[in-house]
Amino acid sequence: MKVGAALLIAARSIVGRRTSGVAPRGRRYLRGAVIGVALSLVPLVVVLIVADGMIEGITARYLEIGTYHLQATPFTVNGASSLESQAALLRALPGVEAAFAERQGPAVAISGSRSAGAAIRAIDPLFLRDSGTIKYLSLVSGSMELTSGSDTLLGEALARNLGAGVGDSITLVTARKAYGESGKKAELAPRISIFKVRGIVTAGYRELDALWAFVPLKAAARILSPEVSHSFVGIKVRDPFGDLEAAKDAVGMSLPPEWSVETWSELERNLFKSFSTTRALLLLVMALTVAVAAINVASALIMLVLERRRDIAVLKSSGTQESFIGAVFVLAGLVTGGAGTVLGIAVGCLVAWRINDFIAAVEFALNATSRFVNIVSGIAPSSQGFKLLDPSYYLERIPVRISLVEMSMVAVSSILLCLLASLLPARRAASLSPMEIMRKT
Repeated sequence: MKVGAALLIAARSIVGRRTSGVAPRGRRYLRGAVIGVALSLVPLVVVLIVADGMIEGITARYLEIGTYHLQATPFTVNGASSLESQAALLRALPGVEAAFAERQGPAVAISGSRSAGAAIRAIDPLFLRDSGTIKYLSLVSGSMELTSGSDTLLGEALARNLGAGVGDSITLVTARKAYGESGKKAELAPRISIFKVRGIVTAGYRELDALWAFVPLKAAARILSPEVSHSFVGIKVRDPFGDLEAAKDAVGMSLPPEWSVETWSELERNLFKSFSTTRALLLLVMALTVAVAAINVASALIMLVLERRRDIAVLKSSGTQESFIGAVFVLAGLVTGGAGTVLGIAVGCLVAWRINDFIAAVEFALNATSRFVNIVSGIAPSSQGFKLLDPSYYLERIPVRISLVEMSMVAVSSILLCLLASLLPARRAASLSPMEIMRKT
């Protein structure tokens, strides 16, 4: 009963009626504190949702066309036929969506007078028809097929560096171990192979497009020596962001003992650890603004205490317990923090949900301003517009996924901060002396 009465008084302190058309100063401060908490939470929520979306989008692209969800690697050298047979067995496992044999190795690509370092990916042709590959690996020109053992698909940046186009022939120089007449091992020797550019593709990231050269798996034995290449079976499951340990155990049990299985988080630990660290630092900076807003709640409550000193004196003189008076101000801080939290999270989620539209609007405004300035200055307008998200380096569109668990954690943390900030003003209000208040007023 006492808690309900204290909560009612606390709510009236914020949303009560005005006197002579003007809200009391303490009440205005509380309403300002609500807005302050809300404004501090908006960037925090937007950063949280956008960072999660960007990390998930970047991660998904790497997983679908590069790292795979899991990788099964033999300890001993296996030929293409052995890898393909193991991949076929893994495709039959429950929960496994796809499995592809692959061999990777370094090379030097040469076209005319130009050369560049390349990472050869000898792949199963089925990989190019996988739904995840089709979603994230785009065809720039030519055909995304490897029908002949001498066909290759080049990354867009690698093809540009080589000056090679569809239909051109390029030379791939790989390393092999050479043996002398006596059978003694010699140093690595070059192996030269000629390939025809069947198509030019892009993964959406320039650093990947500048390296990847796709060739058929059957060409791996001809150009990639086992000593300088890496063979594995790439596996895709239904939910790469879920619990992969069960899938890892199932795959490991179906493979011979000389095979090992690793998840994508283990394979790319350093890369995705850097993503998590950057995200945590951003959230820490944003959380400081929420802490400042909580201090504003305490300041507003102190002003409310000063404004309500006479009411406090009357209540205490009539026998009201100090705990009740303290509870009123604690609940006022709780109501203020709760209202600001709900408003801030709602606005933040709305902004994050439409973040791609906001980015498009900013790009349109910047490009329109640039065109206007160029026209006024007599400068020929650029054919390429300004982009906040350059697809050569980032995502063309940020995936937005609002996590109820994360939003709940943000709400609880914000309300808890406001609750802690209200303890000092509440204690001050409860300790006021009625006689001293009457004497001073």
